[in-house]
Amino acid sequence: MIRAFPSFDAIHALVLPVPGFGDLLTSNIYVLGTGPVTLIDTGPKFPGSFENIGRQLDEAGLGFRDIERIIITHGHIDHFGLAVKMIEAAGRPIPCHLHQDDIWRTTNEYIRKGLWSDEVLAFARLADMPAEAVERMKRRSAFFKNFCDPLQNILPMNDGDIFSGNGFEITVIHTPGHSPGSCCLYETGEKVLFTGDHIIKHITPNPITEIHRSLLSDPDYQSLRSYESSLKKIEGLDVRFAFSGHGEYIDDLPGLISRYRIHHENRKRQILELLQHEDRPIYPLVDELFPDIPQSEIFLAVSEIYSHLEVLIGEGRASMRRSGPPALFRAAEPSIESIR
Repeated sequence: MIRAFPSFDAIHALVLPVPGFGDLLTSNIYVLGTGPVTLIDTGPKFPGSFENIGRQLDEAGLGFRDIERIIITHGHIDHFGLAVKMIEAAGRPIPCHLHQDDIWRTTNEYIRKGLWSDEVLAFARLADMPAEAVERMKRRSAFFKNFCDPLQNILPMNDGDIFSGNGFEITVIHTPGHSPGSCCLYETGEKVLFTGDHIIKHITPNPITEIHRSLLSDPDYQSLRSYESSLKKIEGLDVRFAFSGHGEYIDDLPGLISRYRIHHENRKRQILELLQHEDRPIYPLVDELFPDIPQSEIFLAVSEIYSHLEVLIGEGRASMRRSGPPALFRAAEPSIESIR
């Protein structure tokens, strides 16, 4: 499936397949310590995933009863989906830690609504998404709730918090962008950075446009701008290996970050070229930028375009010509200085 992770006495990688989500390759869970242990993420509640984790724990000489705490890198369902089942298997409460800005994603109220709200519909209209695409997105959102159980009494963690146990010590680094509450965890002894979905080797993580604006602690939050700032927070660390939430480990973090930056600059350039001559809404740009994208991923494409437009507008290189819906955008006229 993927190459084996480097071996450490107090760090074990549990690797799960993700059927139906082949672009992710795997869902990765990390076990820290020699007992009791700390879990980083839990994986989604896919059929067979819980039993798969149990077998891998058993091979490491551990079980669910050995879990002391669960640290969730961010509040997406494929990272906390099995937490409740693990707590039930342990037969006692297990504290779960997550950054405050993502806790609302794990609540019963949000999940019960199928990860949907009027704000999602308003964003779809803003982006000029057709009715059939919106309906498909709504059905997909409702389907996702099957892959998690809501969590209660989550303990908020913050930038700079330290967790330790037998054989490890990790520091929380708040790295918003993929989500407002995304965090990386740095293990100082082995110089391993656990990145969640902030860094993934085989794909460029999507700084997903945060459309549930009423639930944000920062009303001015912009995903790509935050993501770019978060890359700066980790690139100065002495990292031997980066262990991500999906796919293979990374042994050249600076090189990967450099490639990310090139990708985002190229994407901004492509968007500007499409907006040079007329005011345009977002949705028609999808086919031109992502000609082979499956229908199930349309929202991620719309989100990526919008997040880049936010940055381009902030840089003065584009403008929203009409707030809509649908909103219309256009590249800024080149200044005399830039022409020179």
